Amino acid sequence: MQPYADEIKKLCTLNHDFANALKALQSERFISLGAIITSRAYPIHSEKDSEPDEVIGLLVYDLVDKAFKQDFIVNVNKKYKEFRIYTRFKESRKSRIIRDITHFYQEYPMYSKESHHLSFEDIPDVIKPRAIDAVQLANKLIALGGPRREISDSEYEKFDTDLRKFGL
Repeated sequence: MQPYADEIKKLCTLNHDFANALKALQSERFISLGAIITSRAYPIHSEKDSEPDEVIGLLVYDLVDKAFKQDFIVNVNKKYKEFRIYTRFKESRKSRIIRDITHFYQEYPMYSKESHHLSFEDIPDVIKPRAIDAVQLANKLIALGGPRREISDSEYEKFDTDLRKFGL
């Protein structure tokens, strides 16, 4: 779950539909690049005196489609109280906080539709080494028959604790 904010981690533990909608947590199909891209934007129907929303792009590599993809989590007004995820992951249920990616482009038209499926060239240079690592890992996993089973909650907690020790 690194490098995500504690509020997002907590939301994932409280709302399993939210967690299931995140491609970065679906290890049977996606490899997280372990990096996020943040920006700030006003939705098309925002109040002028409000803070802009924080748009958090979560980058993954799709083992099936062999492509880089990005889901967006919106931190409404950057207050860490209301989050929405925009995704096209078919396994996820749509709700007030889980929306189809087409709604993202309607609410934030300043983002191009190509930002959901990125080419390697579109990935920021600082993240490209992680993208290369993800592709190499994907190739190894495919050669070995696919990714391993889901991890248990206790394994997740241990990994998360260990990563925090390293500041990740």
